[in-house]
Amino acid sequence: MITTITIFFPLLGAILMLLLPNEERIIRYAALAVAALPLLLVTYIYFAHGDDLGAASLTQDATWVESLNIGYRVGLDGLGFGMFFLSALLTLIAVVASWDIRENLKQYFAILFIAEMGMLGVFASQDLILFYFFFEITLIPMYLMVGIWGDENRVAAAIKFFIYTFLGSTVMLAGFLAFGILAGNFSIEALNAGGGLGRTAQIAIAAPIVFGLLIKVPAVPLHSWLLDVYVSSPISTNVVLSGVLPKLGTYGLIKIAIPLLPQGVEPFLPYIAAFGVINIVYGAFVAFLQPDLKALVAYSSIGTLGFILLGAASGNAVGINGAVLQQVTHGLYSALLFILVGVIASRTGTRRIRELGGLAARMPWAGGLLALGALAAMGLPGLAVFVSEFMSIMGGYAAFPVQGAIAAVGIVLSAMYLLYMLARTVFGPIERPAYEEIGDAGPVEMAAVVPLAVLLVVLGIFPSLLIGVQRPAVEAVLSAIGGS
Repeated sequence: MITTITIFFPLLGAILMLLLPNEERIIRYAALAVAALPLLLVTYIYFAHGDDLGAASLTQDATWVESLNIGYRVGLDGLGFGMFFLSALLTLIAVVASWDIRENLKQYFAILFIAEMGMLGVFASQDLILFYFFFEITLIPMYLMVGIWGDENRVAAAIKFFIYTFLGSTVMLAGFLAFGILAGNFSIEALNAGGGLGRTAQIAIAAPIVFGLLIKVPAVPLHSWLLDVYVSSPISTNVVLSGVLPKLGTYGLIKIAIPLLPQGVEPFLPYIAAFGVINIVYGAFVAFLQPDLKALVAYSSIGTLGFILLGAASGNAVGINGAVLQQVTHGLYSALLFILVGVIASRTGTRRIRELGGLAARMPWAGGLLALGALAAMGLPGLAVFVSEFMSIMGGYAAFPVQGAIAAVGIVLSAMYLLYMLARTVFGPIERPAYEEIGDAGPVEMAAVVPLAVLLVVLGIFPSLLIGVQRPAVEAVLSAIGGS
């Protein structure tokens, strides 16, 4: 039952938020307590069951619709555990980083916890309809968090986000329904390796599922919603929006599309790898042109997500392990950078790169951690992203040499714009005399970013902490698709 408790406890927390008195101090401490419990439960699961995530105590199976074999089926495996943990962690970080939320605080936290329930549910779902149910639960909360608490462009950004995401999830649902009805089952375990369907049927079913998931990633050119939403969102919303939400798409590819429809997805794998490379190169070039620091971080995420697509499409152990790990490492560094951008903007009054400079002298902690996050994003050895990107590239190169080689060049392009950003903002000349008086990141802000920085270092040195957990599940995927 511990998995179910972890998933649905945030819903109880959301109800609690609405019942609290309108006193900011009480609301914030209560939100911290609510967000901390799922993280504690996930941490317990790691230490108690990390070697056997298939344990019976972590799974529940109850039939909803017997005639269609639709059920409440949840459980944890190595493919989803890293993101299950990250969802709980980043929700807590988002609560800590919510200093920019001053109005309707109870409602904001209630909506955040409903989104957390959806995210946790996606990464634990073992039924197609349940996966879709939790997938959709994340849509409305994120729409409200952007549309109500965002900047002056929030309404247009939220509407664009809703249209794109709803289109993707609807197309994906059509594929799920066709798959489950034709196979006579919606259980992910029962549908393994095609559910008894032939190649033609698998291709027809895989097409809408893959398309819907690529919108959620987003893969270029299905990405136009991303910049508006990321730039318009509050910093605390950015933490979960960038760290977790895109992984609903990549996780769906790795958990559902590729192993359940191996013959159907096979014709699309070269294109998925190509989309990954396009993301890497396009994200790097466009990020280099951004005058806004937050927009630069947003486009760096597009590029980093491309490595997940490349590794997932590789069909080999190195690439898929790299893709699964990259989902977590990207979430850590993107959340770190978005929070630091918010800290810098609140101190200096600007996010424009040409107006920033000399932050290392005036904000040594914020500037130093920004440098660490940027070095992680460019894949510096010793930090977690290096391991996941290296594995994704090597696996991708083994399957698709051209795409793999271009992806390797993409790391150089990423280093160029990130080093330019650091040289201009952290180590450049002081642009405004007023910067002489600005303060560094405070205790609350440091509490939001230091855990992320520590995890980037720890997973860079000891990647086996997660790779050891995910390896058995990756081997099961390879067995389903006939890879190695």
